[in-house]
Amino acid sequence: MASSSGPRWRLACDGCDAAAWVGAGERGFDAWCEACQRAQSLAAAPHPATRCAHCGARLPAAPRFVELWGMLQHLDAVLAAWAGVAAPLATLLPERPVFLTDLTPPAAEPDDPAALRAPLAALARGDWRAVLAAPVTATGSRSASMRVHAARAIAHERAGDPDAAIAAWGTVLATGEDERARLARGALLARAGLLDEAGDDLRRAGHSFAARWSRAALLVVAAVKGRTDVPDAGAIARARAEADEPSAYWSDPTVGRLLFSSLVSRALATDDREPRHASDAERSLLRAAERQLEHDTFWDRALVLVGWVRVGAPDEAARVAQPLAASEAGALAAEPALAGAALADVARALGEAAPAIAAGEPERARAALAGALARPDLRRFRIPCGRCGHGTIGVDEVLDGVL
Repeated sequence: MASSSGPRWRLACDGCDAAAWVGAGERGFDAWCEACQRAQSLAAAPHPATRCAHCGARLPAAPRFVELWGMLQHLDAVLAAWAGVAAPLATLLPERPVFLTDLTPPAAEPDDPAALRAPLAALARGDWRAVLAAPVTATGSRSASMRVHAARAIAHERAGDPDAAIAAWGTVLATGEDERARLARGALLARAGLLDEAGDDLRRAGHSFAARWSRAALLVVAAVKGRTDVPDAGAIARARAEADEPSAYWSDPTVGRLLFSSLVSRALATDDREPRHASDAERSLLRAAERQLEHDTFWDRALVLVGWVRVGAPDEAARVAQPLAASEAGALAAEPALAGAALADVARALGEAAPAIAAGEPERARAALAGALARPDLRRFRIPCGRCGHGTIGVDEVLDGVL
């Protein structure tokens, strides 16, 4: 039995009996080289500079080959955007809600009557129709009344009826003050474009992350909406103060991310002609907004790249795309699995794509990578087995928290 609480992965071939474990074991760390496909025992988990004792390739502490398909997709999507087709990269971008809310089902209490327990239970299991079909009867306490109407408000929103949800949250607030109800109704009003009414609610929505972010988002949206000039710098500064420390996590909202995407949306709303050509004023605004991004992650650069493509500024798109593509191609080429014979053709494809990227030829780079993207083994997060030559190796089992 392993002595570590860290995860262990069992790798296995689907065509022969080749198998290995990766992770902390009873007497150290079980490692597996993705290049030469040999197992080896270490005293401790490998660090980034640790090399295979047999072939010298980088030795990972966890299976890396499962990331190859996603990395290829990212690179190809960047190249497609560089060539003027934003859709593949836009599809990969996370959907970041502009206004956050809290739709956690209200909890039942021991003395709740059956008439209240039934809709609360229906809401917890996602049966919105049953919640809304339940009769609204007198429930006794104010808490019970607020919870039954909160349940109806959540069901209405989940069922796609925001107007009814707004009305139901209003009923909750008519019964008693509630920060969650203020947040939920404020978010719905803001999404409907009723910014003043939303502000009245959100100011009384408390200090949760969702409330603070929604107030920050309201400031950004108001600074962009209905204007054609530079957004009010004071409003953006207040939004940053309200939102607090920006998260670098790929799907989290930040003021910079929202500002840039809002300006792109505003530009598209004022001119949706095809093909589109960004005006000098739009270019200036978006370049300034680009400098306000808090982070320089792949996802932030991808957001910017998609925006430049959509507003019709191919030169700006190329400025962002070329270094991003070169970085992604370099990271992919450094993956340990590509140092071995099993994926030598993928390594050669990257070797052909790299000079095309450097020369500013995204279509040629995409053509070089087409074969790698079409591989069924990589699509299934597997790599060719070096032992039998006809099977593929993948993660067969994961033991998490083994003691």
